[in-house]
Amino acid sequence: MECFIARYSDKGGRDNNEDYVGITDDTYVVCDGLGGHSDGETASRMAVEYLLKAAVEIQKINDDEMHNMIYKVNSLICENRIGNMATTVVAGFVRGDVFNYFNVGDSRLYYFRNNRIIVQSKDHSVTQACVDMGEIKADKMRFHPDRNKLTKALGLKEEIKVNQKFQPFKVEIGDSFLLCTDGFWEYVYEKEMQKYLKKASTPQEWLDAMLKKALTRTERNHDNISAVCVMIK
Repeated sequence: MECFIARYSDKGGRDNNEDYVGITDDTYVVCDGLGGHSDGETASRMAVEYLLKAAVEIQKINDDEMHNMIYKVNSLICENRIGNMATTVVAGFVRGDVFNYFNVGDSRLYYFRNNRIIVQSKDHSVTQACVDMGEIKADKMRFHPDRNKLTKALGLKEEIKVNQKFQPFKVEIGDSFLLCTDGFWEYVYEKEMQKYLKKASTPQEWLDAMLKKALTRTERNHDNISAVCVMIK
C-alpha cells in the first residue's frame, strides 16, 4: 500500500499567500492563516511545522492523540502570537492501513471510496451551525453572506475545545482523500470532486481538473487556494 500525492498552494488574487501546506510520507497538513499579511502566514507555517514534527512521535492515531495535538498546537500559536494571528487547519494521518484526521475552522477533509465521498469534515463556522440547525441546506454554505465567519480557529483563544470524536478507520487500496482550504472547496462542488476523481489515474490529474474548474469561477481578488490530493494504491 502506497500513497501518491499532488499538492498546490497559490496566493490567488491576494497580495500574499497566508495558506501553508506540509506533507510527509504519512502526514498531510493544510492551514489557512488569518490576521492579514505576515501574521496569518506566521500562524499557518507555525502550525504545519509543529504538526509534521509532532506526528513523527505518534504511533496510534486515536481520538485522544488528535485532541492532544489540537490543544498543543493551539497553545504554541497563542504563546507566540503576533498581532491577531490565527489559522485554520486540516490534518490527515496514515499509519499502516489506518487513517484519521482532525480539523479546526473551515479547511476541509474529503475521503473517497469507489470515487464517492464517505467522510467529510464539518466546519467550525457560522454557516455550518446554520446547517446543523436546519436553517440552510449544506449546498448553500458556499453562497451564504456569513460564509467566512468562523466559530473556531487555532490561536483565537488560549483554551480550545473541539466537541468531536475523531474515529480512525481502515483504508483500502483505491481510496483517495483531499485536504483543502475554503479558497478551494468554495469553487469546486462535491459532485465535481467525485466526477474528476473517477476520470483521473493520478492525483495530479485529479488536482489539475479540479483547479481548472475552480479558476473558471473565481473572481479577480479571490482567496488563496490550496489543496493536497492523495491516492492510495
